[in-house]
Amino acid sequence: MRSMTPMTLDDFDTAPFRFTASYELEATPDAVFDELGDPSIWFPLMRRSVWRTGATSGVGAKREVEMVGFGIFREQMLAWDRGRRVAFTMFETTSPLVTRMGEDFRITHSPKGVRLEYNVAATLAPFARPLAPALRVVVRGLFAMTKSGLAKRTAWSKHAVQGKHVS
Repeated sequence: MRSMTPMTLDDFDTAPFRFTASYELEATPDAVFDELGDPSIWFPLMRRSVWRTGATSGVGAKREVEMVGFGIFREQMLAWDRGRRVAFTMFETTSPLVTRMGEDFRITHSPKGVRLEYNVAATLAPFARPLAPALRVVVRGLFAMTKSGLAKRTAWSKHAVQGKHVS
């Protein structure tokens, strides 16, 4: 593992590499929020996600994730606002691509249920900087892959809240 310089929430606005995307889900904010705690359940490239602190949620809690093709990342939570937001910074990795990185998931109400907005901010390693356009395409594709997994895991939630029977 290699140490990384952690980010703050303010760093997301000024990072040299930034990517933002969103999609809507037929779900409740709390159901989507709950799934963000363990992406290994719904994200196909996530091999594992393990909490490394006594706390398995909340600001300051730490987890380790392993992604196929990208390596292992150790993360520390920066924001944990139930039904609204999960943000974290990476502080160690096996990936050579980044020297700083953070992700911010924001959940807001939408006509379908919720809009999930994803923001990634990073400082790429010097050798990876020319790859930034290709990395944007890869990150866009990775985020798109999350939609079907999250949709399957959370679809029942909106109907249950509305009192509809789901079979």
